[in-house]
Amino acid sequence: MEYKISFILSLFSNFYCYFITYISYWVLVSGIGDIDGWNFSDLSILYGLSLLTYAISGTLIWYSIYHIEDLIITGQLDIMMLRPQGILKQLIFQRFGDTFLGQIVVTVIFIVRAFIERNDGIGGGVIYLILAVIGGTFFQIGFLIFVGSLSFWTMRSHALVDIIYYDIRNMTQYPISIYPDFIKVILTFVVPWAFVNYYPTIIITDKVHTYWEGILGYCAPLIGIFVFIISIFFFKISLRR
Repeated sequence: MEYKISFILSLFSNFYCYFITYISYWVLVSGIGDIDGWNFSDLSILYGLSLLTYAISGTLIWYSIYHIEDLIITGQLDIMMLRPQGILKQLIFQRFGDTFLGQIVVTVIFIVRAFIERNDGIGGGVIYLILAVIGGTFFQIGFLIFVGSLSFWTMRSHALVDIIYYDIRNMTQYPISIYPDFIKVILTFVVPWAFVNYYPTIIITDKVHTYWEGILGYCAPLIGIFVFIISIFFFKISLRR
């Protein structure tokens, strides 16, 4: 409301940046064909689930939780600890992540386009998609809280956060079926980013090939809630430090 032009340009820049990313997928698939049986619509849903859940969680807590190390070092977190509200609640309401709105818009456009191309109506696929977005958002929020809490132990944690949160997560922008088995294990059981988009996508696009893939896919929304709960406990333990 105060800087309208800056707000609009920020939305456009985020929209434009991720629109180009989607176009790069289209160019890639158009040039070399499907990636391990995944066409552009499939990749739009795969990448869309990762980006949409990240954008929603970023709208809520990225500017506060992700940068909590600055609050700790400068002593601003001490001010919050003197107030009668919970620390997490104060952090969430400290700033609204308006810059993520452009990402949400572009992602919704390409996911809707993918469903239209697949001729999926209002049915099980869409219902599961909603559950996957909810679970993925809880996962992303939980992971942001977890990596932010590392600052209580390391003071500066951005280098570690970039590896865990961004570098490893970016591997799931493509189907993990193209990776060696040990990477699949890491993305499923060690740093389980595959539950945000890969396993939900194979349910939505009917790419389940094994019994275990089906179980992991249907459990994905619950995994997100579990990660969120664990991260809350870890934050409270770290805050005492």
